[in-house]
Amino acid sequence: MKFSMNGFRRQLSNDVKSLKDIVELVINESFYDKDDLVEAVNDVITHSNVVNCVYNDNDPDFIEMSDVEIDHLEPST
Repeated sequence: MKFSMNGFRRQLSNDVKSLKDIVELVINESFYDKDDLVEAVNDVITHSNVVNCVYNDNDPDFIEMSDVEIDHLEPST
């Protein structure tokens, strides 16, 4: 399977930027939406979980690590 690390890194960076922006609003006690925060964290978690499944059979320093998985946050009710 072919995996675009460039596209993945770009998407992960965008997700981290979104999370950073929301955290800055929280730190500055500005308005924020809890659901937006949960979604931003879950986006980063998803991409972290995905990259742990990317590996190269020919590289012992780039093994499959799908056992390292972070659960998503559940939105509060």
